[in-house]
Amino acid sequence: MANICLSIVFNHKFEENVPKLRKLYDHRFSTIRYLSPFSKSTDPDIIPIFESSIHFQGYFAQAFAQLPKNCEYYIFCGDDLILNPCLNENNLINALNCNDSSYIKYLNPVWEHSFAWHKFEECNHFTENEYTIPYQNLLPSRNELLKKYENHGLNYRNLGFHNFKGIKEKKITTNRIKSGVSYFIRNMNKCFINYPLVEGYSDLIVVPQAHLELFCHYCGIFAAMNLWVDSAVATALILSGSEIRTEKDSNYSGTEYWNGEEIINRLKTINNKLDKIGEIFSKDELYIHPIKLSSYN
Repeated sequence: MANICLSIVFNHKFEENVPKLRKLYDHRFSTIRYLSPFSKSTDPDIIPIFESSIHFQGYFAQAFAQLPKNCEYYIFCGDDLILNPCLNENNLINALNCNDSSYIKYLNPVWEHSFAWHKFEECNHFTENEYTIPYQNLLPSRNELLKKYENHGLNYRNLGFHNFKGIKEKKITTNRIKSGVSYFIRNMNKCFINYPLVEGYSDLIVVPQAHLELFCHYCGIFAAMNLWVDSAVATALILSGSEIRTEKDSNYSGTEYWNGEEIINRLKTINNKLDKIGEIFSKDELYIHPIKLSSYN
């Protein structure tokens, strides 16, 4: 059995959902903390955070000092991401195949995305804005960063024709052509990225104890720079020096719903009863996200 700290991340101050979360998790995880923005709670399990939820990498940095230090793994999980009820502190690490490793759903190099990707310019130019912190002295050098990427099989290349195709569909579209032309005009044909980033789905991550402090440290720096959270968390995981496992390394996969009606219809089958939530999970389903607990009994 791994000694696990489950840290539940609140996007907003919905502490009335803590009893519902305890009902879901208390019998499965011995150590649970709740990271709640602007909290005044005296509950010792609730850690107050003073950060915008759009940069919730800052939650991890602020929470570090108050997290228990005697756990082997630290799981950070969104409050509206519900883990499969079959998973607990006895089997979760093995289920994710991340013994002695971190876990994130996927890792995508930003430099491989298409010009039309919604965070393309923001992530590729984030160091070119004016900041009040001397990040050049706080982050590894570009060469050090690229070596860390190479250790994970991620090889940087300058922007070019591949960015008209992107990562997923890998096809050229009119929108991508227009976005690429516009990008090069605005940036005077610049193909070089000063500080390349990766990105990954960060609503569920696992960090081993040995790498937690450094991970949280880099999350704090990226929060101070207002970096997009999915790039901040994924890049900080790599900078922490941890081995990293992703969804493709395990037999479990998570389910995300971007259409509210789809998740509403799925939960109707259990009459919105959280104590029956296990009935809607498939055997190899890691989590369902999002489930807004305030709407369910």
